[in-house]
Amino acid sequence: MAKLKPPIVPEEPPAILTDDEIRRLLSACAGQAFADRRDLAILRLLLDTGMRRAELAALKVADVDLTDATALVVGKGRRPRIVPFGRKTAQALDRYLRVRSLHTQADGDALWLRRAGRMTDSGIYQVVKTRGALAGIPKVFTHQFRHTFAHLWQINGGNESDLMRLAG
Repeated sequence: MAKLKPPIVPEEPPAILTDDEIRRLLSACAGQAFADRRDLAILRLLLDTGMRRAELAALKVADVDLTDATALVVGKGRRPRIVPFGRKTAQALDRYLRVRSLHTQADGDALWLRRAGRMTDSGIYQVVKTRGALAGIPKVFTHQFRHTFAHLWQINGGNESDLMRLAG
């Protein structure tokens, strides 16, 4: 033990999104175009579930249940879990699914589509960066949504055990 160095403890807590930044990000997706509807659903799902970017990108249409407001997510280690989301997120997903049904690739199983087909986790990253820039938040990143979800969960009285189960 004498030769071991103590662990490095970060001095600053992880960056989270403020209420104002969240409002601005969601406002940056105002509109009825395909990309607006898709991007709003992506941002709301990230905020409501704390999903990882790769988990979000891997979602299939069949993984989302709007009636129960849940999504089946396959996380690290290929462990599936069911994550709940709120009413506004369900509404955003419903609106996206309606415009998605008109897409040329709508018969595919991938939930998130771009012009040329399935969206990857890099595409999710680009959505967050683009909408962040439109909202005047240049340093926003996808994992920040996960930190924000965890922070909001705990300040609203959620316990760590449930948080670990929900966030994977």
